[in-house]
Amino acid sequence: MTIYEKAKSLVTAREAGEHYGLTVNSRGMAVCPFHDDHNPSMKLDERFHCFGCGEDGDVIDFTAKYFNLTLREAAQKLIRDFGNGEFNPDEPSPPKPPDPAKRCHDVLLALEVRLHRQKWDTAPKTMDDPITTEYAQNCQMYDFIVGLADLLSGGTEQQKADEIAYLTGGVLDSYEALLQKEVIEYGDIF
Repeated sequence: MTIYEKAKSLVTAREAGEHYGLTVNSRGMAVCPFHDDHNPSMKLDERFHCFGCGEDGDVIDFTAKYFNLTLREAAQKLIRDFGNGEFNPDEPSPPKPPDPAKRCHDVLLALEVRLHRQKWDTAPKTMDDPITTEYAQNCQMYDFIVGLADLLSGGTEQQKADEIAYLTGGVLDSYEALLQKEVIEYGDIF
């Protein structure tokens, strides 16, 4: 197990952010500390992503950026702060079974980021511009995916299990394929 694997096994970006003083709301959003942010624009869970400035990464990237550290220093800090402070790099990594919840989370987050950009690109540019069908559909797709992600991170254990079963029953494969398309169409999601 590397120092990086050890640090990531101890804590999520959300847990680290909360520990280091960020206020994270029930939707997993916080005011981004990396730019002049006044409304929560950073999503924190296993990883973090700011929809305002584009900062993105895992818990080590977050800690490195937050404290202006190298990645190695950030991993060491996480081990000190969330582990027992000791680490033996020769210790073999226990095999990790594939985590369907993580795969669901990763795909939904990637879709959320993609649809947010697509929504932004089709938004009216002035108050006089009409709201187009394309923009309205992008808003609906984005809201739907955000709702799925919120349920996966904040629902009851039964709701999470039901959603994982639904997504891993073939839906997730189609969502992964959508990420390869240049434009995600309304009919692709609904």
